[in-house]
Amino acid sequence: MNITIAVTVTAASRMRNVRLVNRWIGWVTGLVGFAYLIWWLSDPWNLAGLLFGVIFLVFPELLGLIRHALTRRYGRVFTYTLTDAGVRARSAVTSLEFDWNAVTSIREVRPGWVVRLPAGGGFVLPERAMTPDQITEWRAFLAARSGAPA
Repeated sequence: MNITIAVTVTAASRMRNVRLVNRWIGWVTGLVGFAYLIWWLSDPWNLAGLLFGVIFLVFPELLGLIRHALTRRYGRVFTYTLTDAGVRARSAVTSLEFDWNAVTSIREVRPGWVVRLPAGGGFVLPERAMTPDQITEWRAFLAARSGAPA
């Protein structure tokens, strides 16, 4: 397998990716936000409940915006090279390589695949950035890796 894709990261895609990669954080903060909003409804003059409720409900998106602002220096285009040995992720000023053994999970979601790394790290490989032949090759690799039939 030798798949190379270029992904342009926008603020909107970064917000979506943070929610996809950190889905449990999104669920927990959403529940906390919902609880704060219920608290606010019991006392509409309690603006702290409203403020905290809204912040916690949109926490993953807010985190994505902060990450997007802080990582602008790396450039907007990330190039991922997927091989049988591992993954190389490159941007304008950085390069990261890791073996498939370092990947904790790969989960297919609506926009593509979430690749999880240890310590909560991860990234999204969008399906729209791949050609149909690359998608077929990638799915065959995943099926062979999981032991499932292709």
